[in-house]
Amino acid sequence: MKKIVSSICAAAVAVSMLPQGASAGSWANVAQANNIISQLRTLNQNTKSVGDNVKDVERQVENSVKEAADRIIAALRNHSGEQSAYQDKQIEASRRITDAAEMNQTQRMRQEFRAKAESGAYDPNPGLCLLSGLYRDDGSAPETPRGSTTVAAAKALANGADPAVQEGTTARDSRQFAERKALASAMGSNDATADVAAILQNPTITMETENDRRAAERLVRNLVDPVPPVPVTSNEIVSAGGLARAAARTRQETRNSTSGEVIAMLMNMRTQVGDTEPWQPYLDDISNYNRPVGDRLSELQQIDIRTLRHYAPKPEVFQERAAWSDRQLLQEILDVQSINTRIAFLQLELDSRRAAVETQMLSIMNNGK
Repeated sequence: MKKIVSSICAAAVAVSMLPQGASAGSWANVAQANNIISQLRTLNQNTKSVGDNVKDVERQVENSVKEAADRIIAALRNHSGEQSAYQDKQIEASRRITDAAEMNQTQRMRQEFRAKAESGAYDPNPGLCLLSGLYRDDGSAPETPRGSTTVAAAKALANGADPAVQEGTTARDSRQFAERKALASAMGSNDATADVAAILQNPTITMETENDRRAAERLVRNLVDPVPPVPVTSNEIVSAGGLARAAARTRQETRNSTSGEVIAMLMNMRTQVGDTEPWQPYLDDISNYNRPVGDRLSELQQIDIRTLRHYAPKPEVFQERAAWSDRQLLQEILDVQSINTRIAFLQLELDSRRAAVETQMLSIMNNGK
């Protein structure tokens, strides 16, 4: 810049040195003209030098700006890299903190679950454990329902399979009286053929002997069809009287079947269905079980045992329940609900049969026969 200013000043001096006459458009002499030409050349050279200096300055400025820009760009890149590395470190630190917190939470949860498990909070209800295997199919043949077979046999005897029925009133009544006396002590009863308590007093029916079977059949006959008529023969059926007797017997058998179905249901509920051994822990929990217990139990007696275990347990069972966890108590409630559900279904079965009996009674009242 100093060179530019010096050249401009020299040019101004040269102009000022021009003779007054030259500036007015006339030349004084040759020497002055040469001097002016020389000064103009010097001015031209100075001007050229000034231009070169200006270009040099421009290049220097351009280089300086470019160098400064490169440095700024490099500095920004370095800053960006440092910032990215810092963010990566922050992310990694956050991840490690989160992982550590999750691991601590997991450890706490494990410790809590372990403590609860050791305290028995997750132990299943002991009674539910017993029930888990009681109703599994052991592969054995199912027990034949005592009620259905007994009612079917009694019906066949009343319809003529018993010779005394075919012989008439005297032989029939004589057989009925003789069997009452002979079979009085069957089925653990004092009057097995005439006392319905023989099949109702105990929750499980044991018909182990031939006398038990005969006594049950005679009891059903006395309940459902105590005075069966002499069967209509094939010769009698062709006559008007015989046909009327057959029709009357058909109506009677229809009503008898309704009564017989009720008796069959009562006896089927008491049919032996499983061994007693798996139920012994339940019996041990009951304070005073006063029903007879054989080697096998009926479904009705199983329900009876399960009900009394909740209703009348021993004092130590009460104390044990007081220490049960919420889960164990809920399982106990579930057991009670399942018992109630089964009892409700059995009640529905009995109510259906009672409805059929009431229908027959209404029919007799309406029809008179």
